[in-house]
Order: sequence, then C-alpha cells, then structure tokens
Amino acid sequence: MAYTVRRTTADEWRDFRELRLEALLDSPTNFGQTHEQALAVPDEEWQERARINATSVEQAFFVAVDDATGRLVGMWSAAPHFNRPGSWIVLGVYVRPEARGTDVARRLNRAVIDFARSTEAKELVLLVRDDNDRGRRFYEREGFVLTGDSMPHNLDPSHNLVEMRYETFR
Repeated sequence: MAYTVRRTTADEWRDFRELRLEALLDSPTNFGQTHEQALAVPDEEWQERARINATSVEQAFFVAVDDATGRLVGMWSAAPHFNRPGSWIVLGVYVRPEARGTDVARRLNRAVIDFARSTEAKELVLLVRDDNDRGRRFYEREGFVLTGDSMPHNLDPSHNLVEMRYETFR
C-alpha cells in the first residue's frame, strides 16, 4: 500500500475526530484522555482544534493517508510543552492496525521532527507509558533517549509516563 504523509487540513475535522476516538479505544492506556471524555467534546471544539493544527506555526498534526482509499491511517503531532518553555512535545501518536509494520510511523515521526525544527523549539521530547515497551523501542530506534524524568500517568497513577528526548534535535 502507498501512503501520503501530510499536515491535517481544517475541513477534515470529522475524519480526525474518528481517528482519535478509534485510538482511544484501541490503546486506552497510551493517552491522557478517555474515549468518553473525547466523545463529550463538542463539534465546535474539534473544528477549532483542526483549524489550529492546520495553520499554526507552533503546533501541527500530521496524518498518513491511504492513497487508494483516502482514509486516515495514522496521526502524530508536536506542540509547545505544557510547562517547559522552549521545549516541544510529541503528542497524539496513533497508527491504525492495517498500517502497522509499514513505514507510516517512521514517516509521521520524521514529519513531526521536521516541523518542530521549523519552530523556536530548543528540544523535542515525548512521554511514553512505562509498560509500553514496543513504543519505547520504536522511539529509541528513531533517535529518542530516556532522560530519567517521569511523572504519574494521569489516568492510571500506578504507571508512570517516562520522558524521552530526541537526541540530535538541534
């Protein structure tokens, strides 16, 4: 299969919403929001998020699109860190099962790194749940390293989110 990786557009908010909701059902422990919380978000907020992620110079969502069907099969984003000025964080990472094992994740990750480099970011970090070995191994292959920092997972404090930094960002 062939996939195109590109930035989301404002008018595809419904497709983005569908992908996000699927991600929350497929991998509920890997996000900081529940499926129920996301379902409660009004359409106007999804539309605003899509507009910002399509046009902002500080944050962006990238998607992988199946060239044959036009279906979104993956998403990845970067935005300013919530509480660390000068840092950007990778968020909203998901690849649909049919696109796993392809180069979609690598290409989405590369698009987000390239975008973050176009900002004023001094570093690029991400948080991965301490028991997400597959995710952590992927990030390590992509050049992220553990920083030693962690924080409790907001939805399950019995697990931590461990921080990783993209080693060759700047």
